[in-house]
Amino acid sequence: MSLGVAVILSLVFIAVSIAAGVYVMRFKSSITEMMGMMVGMTFGMMAGIAVGYFIGAATDMFVSNLAGVAVGIALGAGFGRVGGLMGAMDGSMGGFMGGMMGGMLGVMINISPAAVWITAVFVTVICLVIYYGLIRLVLNAVNVRYAVDPVCDMQVDIATAKLMSQYHGETVYFCAPGCKRAFDKDPEHYLARSLHSPQRSSAGGAEMTG
Repeated sequence: MSLGVAVILSLVFIAVSIAAGVYVMRFKSSITEMMGMMVGMTFGMMAGIAVGYFIGAATDMFVSNLAGVAVGIALGAGFGRVGGLMGAMDGSMGGFMGGMMGGMLGVMINISPAAVWITAVFVTVICLVIYYGLIRLVLNAVNVRYAVDPVCDMQVDIATAKLMSQYHGETVYFCAPGCKRAFDKDPEHYLARSLHSPQRSSAGGAEMTG
């Protein structure tokens, strides 16, 4: 693979990665810190692997590692910040690892034109499939409806919640049996307290939440 082709492929993949990242960022208000860490790690590692591989197939270990790590860290930290500092850190680590792995793979596989191009297609497809999977995970998370446990202020997925109580015709959800028992003993205390909870006002549940 010539250096010119490697640069073009790298730029195309970076553009696709940025487009996917911008799309994911549209839902940042619904992305938790844990999901943000996954976003950062995915973009950092996949971009690092792909760019590192393309450049590695055309140059040497030093240049490919440098290019892959730089792109991986930039995209990983940039999109990982949707999950706060932890997301940016995970994205940076993913970009570092991905760039190193991609660069080494590109140099090692450069034994014949056929091997280079077959591996290039394989790497690209795998990375794009992982991007698609990440987008699906984010969209699923956006569609999840949460309530807040009025006892401990933990978010509870309404669709899978097994612990709940009825109070004045409304449903209250809980994360653990102990929280349900505490609420059932003195519901007014917890509802009054939770009304002033910043987490409740920011999380918001479709049902009656604490």
